[in-house]
Amino acid sequence: MRRIAFFTIITLLLVSCAGKVAPTPEGYVNPDNKKEWKMIWNDEFDYQTRDQLLQVWESSNAPTSHTICSRWEENLEVGGGTVRLVNHKESRGGQDWTSADMGTLKDFKYGYFESRYKYAAATGTNNSFWLWTRDPRRKLEGGKPFEIDINEGHYPSEYTNNVHEWLGTMTVLKLISSDGDKINYPDVDFSKEYHLFGVDWEEDEIIFYMDRKETRRVKNEYCHSAAPIRLSMAILASWAGEVNDAIDGTFMEVDYVRVYSRR
Repeated sequence: MRRIAFFTIITLLLVSCAGKVAPTPEGYVNPDNKKEWKMIWNDEFDYQTRDQLLQVWESSNAPTSHTICSRWEENLEVGGGTVRLVNHKESRGGQDWTSADMGTLKDFKYGYFESRYKYAAATGTNNSFWLWTRDPRRKLEGGKPFEIDINEGHYPSEYTNNVHEWLGTMTVLKLISSDGDKINYPDVDFSKEYHLFGVDWEEDEIIFYMDRKETRRVKNEYCHSAAPIRLSMAILASWAGEVNDAIDGTFMEVDYVRVYSRR
């Protein structure tokens, strides 16, 4: 009986220790801590075809006015548990380059948003994970038209986040304020390995994370409407670096997107 009681006590202690979650270090976020967070939506991109992807996401099929590339759903490639946003040097839609973007059919409001992805391995590419109100020209319930750039990444080592307020009317779409931050990691090549880019979007503040370490926080003054999640590749003539033929065939590769709510 004593031996049974001894082993019972040891078992209970092991179960108790196994159930404990180490506290999250200050300045970090840990969405895997189920006592603090609950996953409410995710996409692991385990699709066999593009058509399956487009049951969850929508894609542009048109030229763009603010980049030097047009965007088409054919530039989205799935397989191996990832989605690739591929760049091609080809004339289409009146532009000399093509690329891709995608946005969720579902809208979200508040929570922790995280994506694991690699940059395209060429300068001149804008590798973006962001939130943008679906139609900035319409009247929004609860807030103003906005854009939260969780990351606009530039090869090889630049990470940029931003919060934009838009003026939206039936005839005008205008950026009226911006609050951004740019960080360069000289020892990192974001095209070679996956990294985690995230934002904790709350009613009172917006906190940005890179590899789950806090990089910046700002007061949430106007981002109070539901919005879709967006992933996009753009080719830009200046802000993202030199544009040259090395871009052809490169791609932003996304492993997953996940959304969590606080418990």
